[in-house]
Amino acid sequence: MTAASSPATRLHDVVVINEQTGARWQAGTARIDAGRIVIESPPRPRPPADLLRNPSNTFTIAAIDGGERARRFQNVTFCPESSIPSQRYEFG
Repeated sequence: MTAASSPATRLHDVVVINEQTGARWQAGTARIDAGRIVIESPPRPRPPADLLRNPSNTFTIAAIDGGERARRFQNVTFCPESSIPSQRYEFG
């Protein structure tokens, strides 16, 4: 991400909700990169063990962007091929 990126691509107060189980993760901060929501090295607790267990589950991600607007991304999926658990989680 470049320094000139839009404030809309920086997210805070990020909450990831598993749409099938209702499990929630207070993820902290994230960014939007190439159409994916990327949570890196979260300072908050890691996701609950059952949150990402089933690859067919879908998620809603709620957050506030850098312009202080509420954002909601529904029906996104976890991208295990580009994620590194405990370091980087991608949803698209």
